[in-house]
Amino acid sequence: MSDCGLETRQFGHRARLALSPALALKADDQAHAARTVWNLLQAWWQMMPKEKRTPANADAAIDPGA
Repeated sequence: MSDCGLETRQFGHRARLALSPALALKADDQAHAARTVWNLLQAWWQMMPKEKRTPANADAAIDPGA
């Protein structure tokens, strides 16, 4: 703890990515897809009755063929 009573926070290593324009576009597309899946799953989870909110049911909703 420091003298003024505040804790110091340590952060892990941070590195910048130097992506080409094509890779930046691909990473952006993947981020949008991940956000869409998250939002759809969040909406599904909130609509489900509490007794049916299980990880197994969520997996089945994401990939019905599994």
